[in-house]
Amino acid sequence: MFAALTLGSLLAVVPSPAPAPTPTLPPVIIRTITTARCPTLHEMMRPIGYVTRRNDDAFRAMAFATQKFLSNFIPGDVPTIADLQASLGTNNGQGTGLNGTGTPMSASLSSTRGNDPLVYGPSQVLSAARIDAVAQQIFGNIMVERSYLTKSYKKFPEGKNPKVDAMRRAAQNVMTLQEALANKYEQFAGTYFDGMDLSRMTANNNADVATIKIALRQLLLGDTRGLAGDTQRKLSPNHPFFGYKSAGDLAQNGNPGEVLTALKGQEFAFTSTMIHTYNVCHQSHYILAPIHTMPAPSPKP
Repeated sequence: MFAALTLGSLLAVVPSPAPAPTPTLPPVIIRTITTARCPTLHEMMRPIGYVTRRNDDAFRAMAFATQKFLSNFIPGDVPTIADLQASLGTNNGQGTGLNGTGTPMSASLSSTRGNDPLVYGPSQVLSAARIDAVAQQIFGNIMVERSYLTKSYKKFPEGKNPKVDAMRRAAQNVMTLQEALANKYEQFAGTYFDGMDLSRMTANNNADVATIKIALRQLLLGDTRGLAGDTQRKLSPNHPFFGYKSAGDLAQNGNPGEVLTALKGQEFAFTSTMIHTYNVCHQSHYILAPIHTMPAPSPKP
């Protein structure tokens, strides 16, 4: 009994082994470089990049609306010079005066004083209204983008930091071409709604009605060239503006296909600049894969 008690007492006072200590993780060292480029990245580039993505979605919506507008036309519906000459009754150059009926396309136009039914059908009006509304949204978004650019110039005046100036030029090129492309869509919408009821208000006779309708159809279809997202040109890295001196020059004188393709190229340059600056500021190593083929600017109808 005594031995048992003694053993029990010994066991009672034997200390239990201490738990192994939790290993301490090494400290995380975050290296952040602070230069004028870094606040420019976060306060200007990234917000403008976000708005640009929203504008891209809007451009796709307008391209889709343009495709729907054009879906009611067939090649013979596009007026030719012969159609216009026929409707005007001008001479064909062989001494024979045309009688004004023109080709089957122009002859099929309604001679009543109502609108051209092919151009101003219900679905056509809805598509044009959609284009007009979305274009106005893009103009509003561009104003937001410019507000970030203005704040950047106030914080870092032009000429003080060449790299910051280069970042702002990349953003400005994107905004210039966005506005140019939106203007081309808005030009179509403006022509469309300005021409509604034009034949009823201005024509004096049936020949005038046909002439106005043919001319308006030609004008409208000319305005849609390149807006349906299917006429992009190949862009050379050495000529990012198709031979024009600047994004502003291209915006003023280029056709929609050139503006659209150059816009995609400038968006890629903008994103490359943004990612490179992020890597510099955060010591990261993100890589932007080059785009060898331009993405489709609009969904299939």
